[in-house]
Amino acid sequence: MQKKVFITRPILSDGVEILKTHGLHVETNELPGPLSYEALTIKARGFDALITMLSDRIDSEFLSKNSHLKVISNYAVGFNNIDLDKASELKILIGNTPDVLTEATAETALGLMIAASRNFLTAEKSASLGLWKNWEPMGYMGHGLSEKTLGIVGFGRIGQRLANMCAQAFNMKILYVSRNVSRSQMKNITTSNAKQVSLSELCIESDFISLHVPMNEETKKMIGQNELAQMKKSAVLINTSRGEIIDQEALINALKQNQIFAAGLDVTDPEPLPPTNELFQLKNAIILPHIGSATFEARRAMSVLAAKNISAGLMGEELVSWVNRF
Repeated sequence: MQKKVFITRPILSDGVEILKTHGLHVETNELPGPLSYEALTIKARGFDALITMLSDRIDSEFLSKNSHLKVISNYAVGFNNIDLDKASELKILIGNTPDVLTEATAETALGLMIAASRNFLTAEKSASLGLWKNWEPMGYMGHGLSEKTLGIVGFGRIGQRLANMCAQAFNMKILYVSRNVSRSQMKNITTSNAKQVSLSELCIESDFISLHVPMNEETKKMIGQNELAQMKKSAVLINTSRGEIIDQEALINALKQNQIFAAGLDVTDPEPLPPTNELFQLKNAIILPHIGSATFEARRAMSVLAAKNISAGLMGEELVSWVNRF
């Protein structure tokens, strides 16, 4: 019997073609938005494998009701939307798509650093609203990146790539916090001026702070009122990891009180962020709709890797990029 794969949102066709080449029946949710939790729970009953998005809640109840599934590949680096313990208990293989979005996400972080520190959003809005009457010698002034200090929280592949970009292009000094990466593991780092410090020292010393940690109980709201209070008034905070890493209410207060200079966020809590949220009203905040990996190159590679995970799992082989194994 032909095995069936359901993809919860449309992805680039490269991965779909790989699945079909392996003789798999592929169906994609073509609705304008994601399926509800209840609808996806029911839909999954007719399939052997799923390619899921980070926004899909694959919890214990979902897995229990779909214990027939053989493999799930998350179309993301993260997998905090999946109950791994339950999946392992039910012998459901879980994969993800790391590595292939490193460049795109690091570029997004760098773009947010420049845009937030140089007031690009406020300046663009002024121009588009017809408020640009004259060149202003004191208008829209911000902070440059050259020879500043960049603090990176989470020094994995993306954090290291951003460090390389900033050290090479702007001669920035690099501080980093990492619980898992030792100097010997830093294969991607080419700058020799990266220094490991405590989170407190990083907050105090950095001109720019960029977050690159996974979401878990240890990292949830790790940037809160105390950390924000330690930052420079000229500091720019960037988050391209997960919205829950920051205490969002504390950040709003810090921005309103000009406790820090600006924030650039590609992720929020919740997602999508309601347009009525106060963050959208702040001139010193830039909010993007989680587009960190949104390059054709990265999304194509994610599509291929997710498909390879599914194909391998259904053939009884080890996933190319596995999260659990048994």
